[in-house]
Amino acid sequence: MIDTSNAFITLDFTMGHKIKKGLFSFLFIVLLLPFIQQNLPFIKSGQLAGFADYAKNIEFSREKWFDGSYQQEKNKYYNDNTGFRPDMVRLNNQIEFSLFKKMAGGVVLGHNNFLFHDSYIDAYNGVDFAGKKVILERLLKLKAISDTLGRLGKTFLLVYAPNKAFLYPQNIPEPYDHQKKEKNNLEVYKQIGDSIGLKQIDFNSWFISIKDTCRELLIAKQGIHWTIYGAYIAGDSLVKCIENIRNIHMPHPVLSRIIHTHSPNAADVDIKELTNLIFPLAEETFSYPDFKYTDDTSKTRPRLIFIGDSFVFNMINNKILQNTSSDWQFWFYFGVLLNSKNEQVTKENTLIKNYDWKSEINKTDCIVMLYSSTNLTHLGDGFIEQAYDHYYPLQ
Repeated sequence: MIDTSNAFITLDFTMGHKIKKGLFSFLFIVLLLPFIQQNLPFIKSGQLAGFADYAKNIEFSREKWFDGSYQQEKNKYYNDNTGFRPDMVRLNNQIEFSLFKKMAGGVVLGHNNFLFHDSYIDAYNGVDFAGKKVILERLLKLKAISDTLGRLGKTFLLVYAPNKAFLYPQNIPEPYDHQKKEKNNLEVYKQIGDSIGLKQIDFNSWFISIKDTCRELLIAKQGIHWTIYGAYIAGDSLVKCIENIRNIHMPHPVLSRIIHTHSPNAADVDIKELTNLIFPLAEETFSYPDFKYTDDTSKTRPRLIFIGDSFVFNMINNKILQNTSSDWQFWFYFGVLLNSKNEQVTKENTLIKNYDWKSEINKTDCIVMLYSSTNLTHLGDGFIEQAYDHYYPLQ
């Protein structure tokens, strides 16, 4: 009988050695690829959604070396610019969501694959309620400003954008669905605003009233703002309101058709984009109006200034501000200036603190303050207080 045991042992040892060598080579290549991608990019990775301040490369200096700042800044630069970093972040986020239903950035997964942001749920529940006294003091100042602007021949409007949590409260998950308070900021703002005679438009209530009968999508399951279509109908309604107040005839869009598709514009699934997941959570039919404005010289195009939050952006994307005004400005959170020269937030934006906004008010016809309920805790972002001090200085 031939003894083959030693041959099998040798074979097992050889195969095990090859497997280990193969695994080592594989891991070495995996670890090397990000370095190659960082220095010699051969694949274009999609950028991560959201705002991120990526560290810039730093030049060597003796001072920074010895105080330790060079090492810290260089480490941050390498961390932020590692090859395939966006892809690895998306993969990590997808794994955490698929296994643990965990999402980053305050995003909350509700029933029926509805995505919410926790700040919008807090606004619906009244968790961030500022108190009646604070709201009354702020609105009394705003009414005084509005009255002064009215005497100067200008129109002031306070506009409330819709909040997804108000529209679909049945999809708010635990434990948020048991946190409802007696009052919330939006209800008290509207009540006091009406009682003191402020001109207000409540798109939140309007969207609630039409959401079950409207054939088009107003707020998407994976979106936080009104859709392109929602901003379209809200923008035209806002124009009609300005027309009635100022007794003028402004341009209106001429709708040719509504395009229905399952492929969304990024603006309609913005909260999903912020989660930086690989796969979509839900499929919906999106509505995109195909319209144009006629070049009618008989129409009045007033000068407009918007002060508000990100709900204004889809009105800019729809070209509503551009086509209904002779000059428009958007003071985003009363922090940066957007206009026809710069319609997006970039490093080129003029800061409001360095801008003669008081003179611009003198030149305009209509000021619209447009905020969603989640931002009513800081309504105006300092504009109300500064404008009040300007028009009513202490003696």
